[in-house]
Amino acid sequence: MEPISLLLLLMAGGFAAGAVLALVTWDMVEGWVSARAVRGGYAEILSERLSTGEYHVVGGVFSPYGVRTATQVWDARALDPELARRLRVAGGVIRVHT
Repeated sequence: MEPISLLLLLMAGGFAAGAVLALVTWDMVEGWVSARAVRGGYAEILSERLSTGEYHVVGGVFSPYGVRTATQVWDARALDPELARRLRVAGGVIRVHT
């Protein structure tokens, strides 16, 4: 299964992230990716707005061969403007080479 399908599966599965954050920021996501970067790999970040108005953000770090090495889920009431902009510009899926 390719990485994007794995992330979508995680989103659909409703991974429990604990308490809902007030805000997910680009700096928060970028810091998480940087701390788990795999040489020659990449990360993908997706977001879904739930019917409650909250956001479900999923990040995954993948090896150069597409093997998932880390996953993180953030549930929040809002996205900061930079993260929202990056998601919009990227068509809903941010890909970062690590």
